This record gives sequence, C-alpha cells and structure tokens, in this order.
Amino acid sequence: MTRSDTLRSELARLQNRKATLAGDLAKAEKDATAARESARKKREQAGRSKSASTVRSSLSAAEREDKKVAAAESKIAKARKDIAMIDKSIATKTKSLRSAEDNERRSAESKQKQADSRRRREQRTHAQEIARLGTPPTQIRYVEVRPPEPEKLRVLYVTANPEATEETVTTPDGTEQRFGTWLRVDQEVRQVRQALRGSKYRDLVQVDHAPAATVNDLLDGLNDHRPHIVHFSGHAGSDGLLMENEAGDEDGAGVTFELLARVLGATDEPPRLLVLNACESLAGAGDMLQTVLAVIGMSDTIDDTSAIVFASAFYSAIASAQSLASALEQAKVQMLAAALDGSELPELRIRDDVDPAALVLVTPPA
Repeated sequence: MTRSDTLRSELARLQNRKATLAGDLAKAEKDATAARESARKKREQAGRSKSASTVRSSLSAAEREDKKVAAAESKIAKARKDIAMIDKSIATKTKSLRSAEDNERRSAESKQKQADSRRRREQRTHAQEIARLGTPPTQIRYVEVRPPEPEKLRVLYVTANPEATEETVTTPDGTEQRFGTWLRVDQEVRQVRQALRGSKYRDLVQVDHAPAATVNDLLDGLNDHRPHIVHFSGHAGSDGLLMENEAGDEDGAGVTFELLARVLGATDEPPRLLVLNACESLAGAGDMLQTVLAVIGMSDTIDDTSAIVFASAFYSAIASAQSLASALEQAKVQMLAAALDGSELPELRIRDDVDPAALVLVTPPA
C-alpha cells in the first residue's frame, strides 16, 4: 500500500467519524430544544394554576426538563470540540495526501528516467568492452602495494521522523482514539547495534547516531565523525528526503537528492557508501553517485519491520568483513527467511569502476 493509499484510508475514517459526531450533535441540539420548550410550558402551567399541588408538580417537572437541557448542552459542547479536533486532523492529512500524490507522480517519471539511464550505462559499458578487446595488450608493471592498516568503519546513522505526531479524539462514550504517523527509527538503530554486538569484527565498527536530524546535524556529523557510511532512516519520496527543520515543527523540511549530494560532497572526505532506508529513495541514486561510490536505496514503499530486518542483517554482514554485494544479498535473504514483504526493494547502484563483490568496508587485522 502506497503512502497516498494509507492517507486516503485515514481520511475516510476521519470523515466517517465526523459524520457520526455530526449526527450526535444534531440529536443533542434537538433534545435541548425540546427540553427547553417543555420546561417553559411547565412553568407557565404552574403560573396559571391555583392548586398548590399542581404548582409543585409543574415546577418539579420543569426542573427535570432543565436537567435534560444541561445534559444535552454538555453533549453539544463535547461533540463540537471533537469535530473541531477531527477537522484539524483532516486538514493535516489532506495536506500530506497532496504531497504524497505529487511524490508518487514524480516517482513514475523518475523510474522512466532511471530505465533510460540504465540503458545508456549498459550501452556505454558495452562500447568500452569492445574498445578494450580491440586494444593491443600493453606491458604491465606490477608494484607491491602495502595492505591498508585496520581502521574502524565509521557509520553515521541519521534518523528523522517529523510526522511522528499524534492527536487524541475523545468519542461521546468516553473512549479515546489516536491518529498519527510513526516510524520506528529508534528501534531500527537499537536492532542494528544489537546485531553488531554479535558480529565477528564488532570492534571495528563504530556507529554514531544523529536522531531527529536536520541538514545542519548531518553536516556536523560529517565534520565530527568523517563517516565511511552515511545511513538515513525516515521518510522519502522520488524527489528527496524529509528531515527535521530547525524550527522543530511537525511538517519537517524537504531535502532534494541534488542538495543531499552537495551536502555529502561538502567535505574533504566524502562517505564511500550511502544507505537510504526509506521509501522510493532509489530515485536519488543518480545524483548521489556524483559524490559517493555506492548507494543502496529502496525502489518502492517499504514497511517498518522489513526496514529494520534489512538494516540489522546488512550491518551484521558488513561487520563480518563481507563484501558490499554479499552484505546486501544476506540482508535480502534474511527478509525472505522472516517471510517479510519487500525483499526485492533494496537495490545497489555503483559507479562504473567499482566492483561491489570486491568492496569490503571492514578490514580485519592481519
């Protein structure tokens, strides 16, 4: 189910709830009017009667009607308050729906562009191979290269969930219903760290978490940690990511993939790998490869549980000194083994001169 489908379902539920409350409001207003009129008539009757018992009986009946008026007015006030809360939630969801529909429309266009780009890349690779085969062999001078010194793999784990807000609506019977959008990004980070603790070379992986991150937080993380991997977990669409804004309000700040690529490149040591654990994030791979060697993104919408299993399995493999290609395959296999949807969604995009089967990000000690 796409994000727009989810929002339409939530809007339909809210509209149904509003219609029910509107019916309750109309009934309460009708009851209040009837009780008020009945109380007036009873008092007029008491005023005309000369019988003491009739006066007492009429006034007592009028007081009972007054209590009915008070009860009805209380229901009216509560129904109006509940309707106002639902109207506010409907407005927010409607705004989000328009944004989601725009993203999905652009996603379709982006997928076509990706297909065209992939075809051109395949044609270029084919042409390069033909040229290579037609070039006479040259003498190669072999140089002994010192193996790299073991170094901790630094991972900057960036999470943002600006739409993690909720509203509580109280129904006439006193029960409460919560409406909102949540992503379990903190649970994802916890599961990744737990998976790393069980990995062979866990001491060679360092994870630094930037929660509720803004663009400025990302820049600070690049400067402070010089990460080899930048991992983003949160909302995304075909045109970019949704991060927190500096004001801290619930709408967040849209970050285009072009801007994200410039942010990652605005450092002397850009990351080698970018992981976008967010819906439809594969659309930004072309822009990202201008800065990083490799990008892993999601080709469509992925649910929370699948995203968490993918991330924990991927970093467990990376911390076992598996290649990038093998780590991605292990993550997909783990999703299949857990009978989760979306094992086909994580996809790798790399530069033409990079072999994912040879790219090992954790170097074990000699």
